[in-house]
Amino acid sequence: MRATHGKEPGHNAGRTWLDRGVRIGLMLFFIGLCTSVAIQQTLLGVMLGVGACHCWRTQTAPRTPLDPALLLLGGALLLSSLLSPDPLHSLPAHRKLWLVGAFFVAYVLIDSRQCAVQLIRLMIITAAALAAYGVVQHYTGLDLARQLVGKEPSLTAFWLGSKEGFRTAGLFPSGITYAHNLLFPLCLVTAFLLAPAKGWRTRAGLGLGWGLMVMALLFSLTRGVWIAYAGVLVLAGLVRGRRALAGALGALGVCGVLLLGAGDGVRERAGQIFDLNAPANLARSRIWQANIAMIRDRPLFGWGYGNYKQFRAPYYARYPAVGSAGWAGNSDAHAHNTFLQLWVDGGWPGFVAFIALLAAVLAKGWQTYTRLAEPLKSCALGILLGLVGFLIGGLTQHNFGDAEVSIVLWALVGVLLRLERWTED
Repeated sequence: MRATHGKEPGHNAGRTWLDRGVRIGLMLFFIGLCTSVAIQQTLLGVMLGVGACHCWRTQTAPRTPLDPALLLLGGALLLSSLLSPDPLHSLPAHRKLWLVGAFFVAYVLIDSRQCAVQLIRLMIITAAALAAYGVVQHYTGLDLARQLVGKEPSLTAFWLGSKEGFRTAGLFPSGITYAHNLLFPLCLVTAFLLAPAKGWRTRAGLGLGWGLMVMALLFSLTRGVWIAYAGVLVLAGLVRGRRALAGALGALGVCGVLLLGAGDGVRERAGQIFDLNAPANLARSRIWQANIAMIRDRPLFGWGYGNYKQFRAPYYARYPAVGSAGWAGNSDAHAHNTFLQLWVDGGWPGFVAFIALLAAVLAKGWQTYTRLAEPLKSCALGILLGLVGFLIGGLTQHNFGDAEVSIVLWALVGVLLRLERWTED
């Protein structure tokens, strides 16, 4: 295996046992992206060690097109910490940034077209299987993540304690985290479904996986991701062309039918999207106001990365409505908006650096997408759609701060930028 940008290895027979071990490790890592955070982080740590050994063996240092943007964001957050009201509390929080290692794992270790496609397919299959579990979870209350280790299930009965069902959380601690994680494989399967010239068996399999993921997403009760995926569907159709747009609008109609048939709890949750006085909506809007006040007091350099919980209390105290939501016990954990959170933490430099990073990924990814052939073209489009969905979802949740979501984001960004190696001339 080579980490350079030279000729792609052409013969599996020349692979060493270590190369095969790396491939198996990557497969396990991408399967693990849809599972619990403990599995995600364990596999990420292992693969970072594998990547370090690979670089030592090949005598190469990992250099990527994203290095300048990553350094800019890291520098902006470091500056915010040094100039914050409490640097000693802020600086240790930078250890959380190790999750960006998922980007380097994917970018450095994926060495062929076949490997990239295989990893994406494994991720989709795993997500579909866990979505099937999520549907069962909704109807039965099965909570394997806890019950397998002898703990009581902790799923939320919805809606408002009714006997209708349980809020699907997959193997994650909450339905919100599960939904934001699920959005990435759902966007990938959508891109493959809208691709031209696929056999009926392939389309049937993709359609089944898509249906399971949509049902699990509905049962997660996460409205921000519902809105994000609706936007992604329309965008996917516009990008793919007229026939794909008709298919995307048809899929949007199917989603509507599934929503109407998913039960009173899901329909009630959907209706609250348009009710600004609903407790959850009112609480979230007050949280945003509190964070805007925090930004207003320290707009330039922010409060320091990792200092949020230390300085939020006086601002939240101004808005008693924050406690009116059913999730109020954790309502002040973050800004419930990734963009506000980055501005509160890193000030103007952190916010601009974050936007610049994502703009660089989207620009490079789009350029790569336009020059790829299938099936890599669908891989690239699915990742781009996932990034757009991530940004839309970030308007109502600090999804960038969830490790379960951030690891998937970075791993897929690594795949997207690695695909440039196989663009058509």
